[in-house]
Amino acid sequence: MPTAFGVADELSCYYDAPGEPCNVHVEVRVAGHLDGQALRHATAAALAAQPRAMVRLARGGWWQRFAWEVPGQPDCEPLTTVAWADEGELTQARARFLAAAPPLRSSPPLRLLLAAGPREDRVILNAHHAALDGISCLDLLRSIARHYPAGQHRSTPDGPVPTGRAAAPPAGRAAAPPAGRAAAPPAGRAAAPPAGGPAAAARPAVPPRLRGPRPAPAARIAPDRAPGRARDLAGYGFRLLPGRAVPAGARDGRERAATVNDLLITALIVAIGRWNTAHGRPSGRIRITMPVSVRSPGEAPAAGNLSRLAAVSVPAPASGGDLGALVADVAAQTRAVKDRPGPQVDPVSMALAAAWCPPAVKRRLLRLALHTAGPWLCDTSLVSNLGVVADPPRFGTAPSAGMWFSTSAHMPRGLSVGAVTAGGRLHLCLRYRRALFSEPAAGRFAGLYAAALTDLTTQGGDGDR
Repeated sequence: MPTAFGVADELSCYYDAPGEPCNVHVEVRVAGHLDGQALRHATAAALAAQPRAMVRLARGGWWQRFAWEVPGQPDCEPLTTVAWADEGELTQARARFLAAAPPLRSSPPLRLLLAAGPREDRVILNAHHAALDGISCLDLLRSIARHYPAGQHRSTPDGPVPTGRAAAPPAGRAAAPPAGRAAAPPAGRAAAPPAGGPAAAARPAVPPRLRGPRPAPAARIAPDRAPGRARDLAGYGFRLLPGRAVPAGARDGRERAATVNDLLITALIVAIGRWNTAHGRPSGRIRITMPVSVRSPGEAPAAGNLSRLAAVSVPAPASGGDLGALVADVAAQTRAVKDRPGPQVDPVSMALAAAWCPPAVKRRLLRLALHTAGPWLCDTSLVSNLGVVADPPRFGTAPSAGMWFSTSAHMPRGLSVGAVTAGGRLHLCLRYRRALFSEPAAGRFAGLYAAALTDLTTQGGDGDR
């Protein structure tokens, strides 16, 4: 039976547009090589075990609200393979693969890429944000890795290895679940979230930040893009930073002074301030969006969008200002928004999702609002932190040598920072709209961000999220 979209699910559909996909990206670096056929079977088994990850948009009239349905088996083969010989080819393959969100009218709402390099492989997941969030994607990848047979991993020899790989079967071929595995949800798990999504379970009070007059417009990041036509500026670029040591802990003697998440947000504020100053643009007040998971502590991971959006807002730091005070301000705000319940999205977006009118009309209204009122309503940027992943996906005997995550950031934000800590290392991915940064400019901003994080390390974080 079809299940109505949650608020976040519905809005993610409206945000998705050509050249600005609304998708989640999770990437695992594997030392050595995986077998494509074994990975294909493991993916089919994982989807059969998690029917919620196989949802598709239910058929209905143009006037009807969006709803999910769970088919008996996938409509298409989600896995493809590609070979790359150097980092440039990998970058191009990643950008092509993530250039569009998977369609929702066919199951599953995700795609998987096995990118085979000369000495390592990358497993890259592309999921539509209407169906899955970062934690959902991570849980699905772990399930795929658990179903991958131990004997199918091939370690890289000391010498070079060929990069050629067999091509994937034609797209559209259905991946049948393994024999004896019914496409029904396991005991205790629903096939789809409750009608209305997680926000329907409780309607908490609007946080104080959202009551009363709207604060002054948030600062915008100064653009530094390549000259070209509008279509040349479509889509996203990705800047994956090498894993780095997790910031050491520091306390004020009574309570936590800052978490790693606080340092990530503060470093982005500092980097934006320095970037805008270098480009002759005043920053004013910088607001950073921060997704907060609404999953209960100890709750088993579940597919879907189970986060609410909060924000941290501070004046742009002055050159040579007290970074310790800035960290303390950010830490106080993040503790407050985590402890204080709030709606899944802001009241304006919630009202739009609740309005009774055809989805096509809602989509046009939202896109119009983004183009006209976006500079006044949208936050400056976004930091999404998956936290410490104690058990990263491990494909057979293949050790996980790195892991990255990112989510979309539509204009006028144009930039998001995704973070995940795995194997005792902090991995960061900057996803940027090409309408905001050229590739060289993104590299310069990434350098500023890494430098700001290093500057803040001495201020401390406790290693927690």
